[in-house]
Amino acid sequence: MAKKNLFSRYALLGEDLELKQNVNLEIDQSGKIRDISYDNLNKNLEILPDDHPSLIIPGFINSHVHIGDSFAKELGFNKELSEIVAPPFGLKHKLLRQINQDIIIKGIQNAVLEMLSNGITFFIDFREGGKEGVNLLRKALTDNSINNLILGRFMDESEIESVFDLADGVGLSSYKQINSTNKKLIVSAKQKFKKIVACHCAENNRNINLIDEMFNDNIIDVIIHGTKFVAKDLEKIIKNNQSLVLCPRCNGYFGVGFPPISEILRLKIPISLGTDNLMVNNTDLFEEIRYFYRISRVLCSYDKELQLTSKDLLKMVTINAAKSFNIENEFGSISKGKFADFFLVNLYDPNLFSYKLNSDNILDLIAQRTKSENIKKTYIKGELVFERK
Repeated sequence: MAKKNLFSRYALLGEDLELKQNVNLEIDQSGKIRDISYDNLNKNLEILPDDHPSLIIPGFINSHVHIGDSFAKELGFNKELSEIVAPPFGLKHKLLRQINQDIIIKGIQNAVLEMLSNGITFFIDFREGGKEGVNLLRKALTDNSINNLILGRFMDESEIESVFDLADGVGLSSYKQINSTNKKLIVSAKQKFKKIVACHCAENNRNINLIDEMFNDNIIDVIIHGTKFVAKDLEKIIKNNQSLVLCPRCNGYFGVGFPPISEILRLKIPISLGTDNLMVNNTDLFEEIRYFYRISRVLCSYDKELQLTSKDLLKMVTINAAKSFNIENEFGSISKGKFADFFLVNLYDPNLFSYKLNSDNILDLIAQRTKSENIKKTYIKGELVFERK
């Protein structure tokens, strides 16, 4: 029996983000979509004020974030990457040790509200502070319905197994954290708990020996950044069946360069996007895909076959992201059997006005023009979790 039915004039459905009209979602007691009915669109969209022209878009997945530093916004402005985030003496890490936990928790909770207002229904956090850091984040998320994966970070070898057990996986700041002493412990814990290991790599420089070791060991499932990767590094990602998450705006903030977009697109590597450190970047994934698109237009201008479509961009924060973290059976698209996670955009808002909208150009409009204020409601598991007043 359905728990509820939700109707929208338009929606982007399925793995291919197909535009449909007169969409009704039948949601079961667990918050999953039991059935979907709709009409095919065979003409232009009708955008009339009395027609309640809402568009349902699948909930965005923020594939890489450090939510714990949200309390310290812009305290690292114009500082170098290593000054701010390099453990254990970067500014962020000093502040996380010094600041009262209640302030950190308040920052996390406000960051969640910001994400919900931006249509983000799932985030993957790299959690500093070992077991204590994981527990702090879980405490901050008590009674909060936003979906998340917490990738913990062990403080020393004695914490490796307990962090694997407590968190949803492990998120390394660098492959330097893996050495001849702890490698066997990490491999053993990964096999025992069957959880993800992710790692920052080549964000600011390309350490060839470290990169080769990482690929040869093949312990890492998800690579973050890869800003300094070259083609042969990317080819190894394909060979090892690893996922790649890019954070282009944060790379720009720190001045470390642009991701190797032309090589990534040429090799057809599916990527997802993250907003990274909240002390230096907001959680708006619409801003992220627009920034990424503009960089790609410059870096790939010589090859028209490498041009990104708006569907490509939107998949980076939905379909691709879910696959990167092995959650695609329940998240990433509005499909039968998946959780009813989505947000509603009002197509009648002034900044979205266009004299002609159809299934060919609606994704361009959404990807290039949507702002936070266009998002009127956000749902998780069929329940309203944010409504813009």
